[in-house]
Amino acid sequence: MRLFVAIPLPPDLAARAFEILPASLLALRRVKAENLHMTIAFLGQTPDERLGDVAAAATDAAASVSPFKLSFDRAGRFPERGRPRVVWLGIADGAASVIELGEGVYAGLRSHGLRFDDRPLAPHLTLARLAPNASAAEARTVGAALSSLAIGSLRFEVSEIAVVQSVLSPKGPRYTALATVPLAHR
Repeated sequence: MRLFVAIPLPPDLAARAFEILPASLLALRRVKAENLHMTIAFLGQTPDERLGDVAAAATDAAASVSPFKLSFDRAGRFPERGRPRVVWLGIADGAASVIELGEGVYAGLRSHGLRFDDRPLAPHLTLARLAPNASAAEARTVGAALSSLAIGSLRFEVSEIAVVQSVLSPKGPRYTALATVPLAHR
């Protein structure tokens, strides 16, 4: 199964985040509101029998981090220059706690001998990807639009993380939380 560990978003906040991008940016393939999440670790294809180890890594990491406020304050893109590929929201408050969670999840995955994308965590909320067939003019329009986006108040309390299965299909990905782990309550 294809797995990742993520911070789930409350449905009302996900709906508001989804509405940030103007509908006029037709070159973007937007992430559906119900699929918006903040990835902590991406494992990809993982044997079914290793799900318990992934959940244990998430549980160990969550046990050392108290619930925290997370807010988004700006839009950005990857890469920062040239043709944008990914449009995202950046964190205003809570980044240190997200990094701490990420470090704990990474350490747990390593200790269980699990393979995952081990690049340094760059916390962000992916909103959309540029369509592969987008023209250069459309790409420039997307880049220019990001500088003037009004983000508004996107703030919530993170109280859990989830181990999520991703099933890819022609209609887009379908995400299912297979395990949900509460953060430490001190």
